[in-house]
Amino acid sequence: MKKPIRFKKQEIDIKVFDNFFVECGDYKRNNLEKESSPIWTRIYNHKGGYDVFDYIESKNSSELKKIYEEYYVNGISEGATTGLSVDENKNKRNLLRSEPLAAHLEMTQKNQDLNLTDFYNALYQKFKIPDYINIGQTWGWDIGDNFIHFEIQDYVYFLDIMKSILENYNLNRTCFIGDGTGLMSALLYENFKVKSSIHIDMAHFLLRQYINSVNCDTDIKHVFAENFDENMEHDTQIMINQDSFPEMPLDSMKKYVQNMDKNNVPFILSYNIENGITFNPHHIDYRKVILDHGYQSIWRFDSQVRPPYVFELFYKESSSK
Repeated sequence: MKKPIRFKKQEIDIKVFDNFFVECGDYKRNNLEKESSPIWTRIYNHKGGYDVFDYIESKNSSELKKIYEEYYVNGISEGATTGLSVDENKNKRNLLRSEPLAAHLEMTQKNQDLNLTDFYNALYQKFKIPDYINIGQTWGWDIGDNFIHFEIQDYVYFLDIMKSILENYNLNRTCFIGDGTGLMSALLYENFKVKSSIHIDMAHFLLRQYINSVNCDTDIKHVFAENFDENMEHDTQIMINQDSFPEMPLDSMKKYVQNMDKNNVPFILSYNIENGITFNPHHIDYRKVILDHGYQSIWRFDSQVRPPYVFELFYKESSSK
């Protein structure tokens, strides 16, 4: 089994951090614990993980530059993307996800042995996958002509499905709630023309998303989840979430869906695990929150790349849009 390596260190212009604070303004970390899932608070406590929030609050660009150039090495990515270390089981699992992805994309025949080199050479030609998603020395593999991000399989799978939904419903104004290291949104913006987007996430993830978007053509607004105002007005057509709906505190989930409802956002797209407390005792029933606000499930199917996760599209008709 091919062993993962870290991507080379990439320098980040310190002006990126200065500009982040110009856009996002003052950060107040008073609500950090309230907005955080138990899995995230365990990560923050690891190896001085809370330091990053102090540096964001004090707008210490020089310290943040050091941290984010080693973002995966120091574990700030944990809870969203593997960073500190990888074991053989996770390595094998992710490489095996290549097969159902290739089948979904019709890049291989059923029951045909997959040549990883040929597949990834073709995949990186089919989709634009930029090097900046590896900033912070992420894990991955040198396969064929490319460095392959350690978790790219599931992201490209969701990307292909997301593109189909946006095309079918003629949508180009998005909102990402909890996009983690920003890989999903970055891939979408590189492979589909999104007019405008909003990113709402915890401060340490939001900054990583901002780093990805420096040269992006999409008009993106970044909002600290800790400071989120549920009365915020915006013109969005679809809210998108991968992985974090079940992890959110229930009050936070309600706040986000209420805001989407107030702004007449017609679609909510979820790619999450559904079996709640049977999978993890601190998971919330996020589907109930969405359905209780009048959204209806109009499309869903099980993930072939990452079972038992489920794709589900919710819709609520609005007379004002």
